[in-house]
Amino acid sequence: MSTEMSPQTTTGTNAGPQGKPRVVIIDDTADLRDLLRLALQRGGLEVVGEAADGRAGIDLVRETLPDLVLLDLSMPVLDGMTALPEIRALVPAAKIVVLSGFDALQLAERAVAAGADAYLQKGMPLHRMLARIREVMEGRAAPAAPSPGTVPPARYDALALAPFGVLEVDGIPPYRVISLNASARDLLPAGTGPGTPLPVASPALAELLATSTRLDDGPFDARIGEQDSQVTVRSTPGSHYLYFEPRGDEVGVLRTAIATTAHEIRGPVAVLSALAETISEASSEVPLDDEQQLRLVASIARQARMLDSITSDLLTAAQIQRGALRVAPTITDPRSVVETTVDDRHLDRTVRLEVMDIRKVVADPLRLGQMLGNLLGNAHKYGRPPVVVRIRAAGEDGMVAIDVEDAGDGVPSEFRDQLFREFTRASGTSAAGTGLGLHVVQTLALAQDGRVDYTAADGGGSVFTITLPAAD
Repeated sequence: MSTEMSPQTTTGTNAGPQGKPRVVIIDDTADLRDLLRLALQRGGLEVVGEAADGRAGIDLVRETLPDLVLLDLSMPVLDGMTALPEIRALVPAAKIVVLSGFDALQLAERAVAAGADAYLQKGMPLHRMLARIREVMEGRAAPAAPSPGTVPPARYDALALAPFGVLEVDGIPPYRVISLNASARDLLPAGTGPGTPLPVASPALAELLATSTRLDDGPFDARIGEQDSQVTVRSTPGSHYLYFEPRGDEVGVLRTAIATTAHEIRGPVAVLSALAETISEASSEVPLDDEQQLRLVASIARQARMLDSITSDLLTAAQIQRGALRVAPTITDPRSVVETTVDDRHLDRTVRLEVMDIRKVVADPLRLGQMLGNLLGNAHKYGRPPVVVRIRAAGEDGMVAIDVEDAGDGVPSEFRDQLFREFTRASGTSAAGTGLGLHVVQTLALAQDGRVDYTAADGGGSVFTITLPAAD
């Protein structure tokens, strides 16, 4: 296992023929970057570099000065919306096309209003993405952002029937109410209607809009009327939509769980669809070479394992609820399980393993791999490299500890007592998740006579520690 970190940027070293548009891809999904690179190169464009986050992307654009930038909006370190103005200033004549998820179209529209030339929805067929990019490069009209405050009437009808509160306010303080549905009226003070200043209707929501810098990340916690509620904000160029429902509503919790799980599943499914399209459309005139085929096959395996991880957590959560959870502890080498998990997830260039205790543990190796996979996944979603897995003696006799440490911002102190609850995520996190991973880790640890703990790392970051019985 390598001890080196994966580079944040990759710069093309073989320049294509002069006259080809030069492209930089900025997206935190390596398999999607690979597919886009292949599609663009086969379509006659030259990919001069890739980056996995907005900060590295800005540096890469400064270095390469491309003609086209493909910019993901949701990324770690620095998101695409924040990086957009600086990228536009570096390459004022370049075309910038933002990449949006299925549920981020309003954010994409805001990016267009802020200077992007167009947006592409992730999951659309690659040939359509390439055709859209050609249109943008040829200067054909890009989709305009909607006029401030305008939403198709059908959408208002749907929102009016929603079983949770929906409130639209304008984009300028004091954020006057534009519209609200019946569920929102039930939670807000009597008389709240179009024209009401948001501080009058809900001081908590007004403060949220005024002080939060990453509104589209959500969800946030806020006191609305007499209820503790969970709030999600979606912004358009001229207004903000606030979606909220009281906490403790089991149906609401289930809706949130379904939505976040669907979001997690759609990413791998979109990449797998694009992989299938790429392989099926490879012609005898432009065949895939051996290296490209191997990379695509590796991508299929990686995305399939991501889906397997999500479904494994769902199944485990269901077993926990039914009292049907089973584990099969045996004498297990934790180092071997760590190495297998890291290799399966293709994280060998971003994870450092430190073995300070060579004892084996009594644990179910498959369940231990599931636990480590969840913790490593969280470290890469919510933290920053370097990620270190450390096997050491625990503080008490007869126990072995396995630390998973990252160098991110750590878990907010106000959220730490909720970390291991089912279907919970910290407010304002920039990555999606099912809210099941840590709950599953804790339950599996307890089922194997162990435990899992969280501590803040020295200098920032998170340390999650699995403690298990030693085998000798």
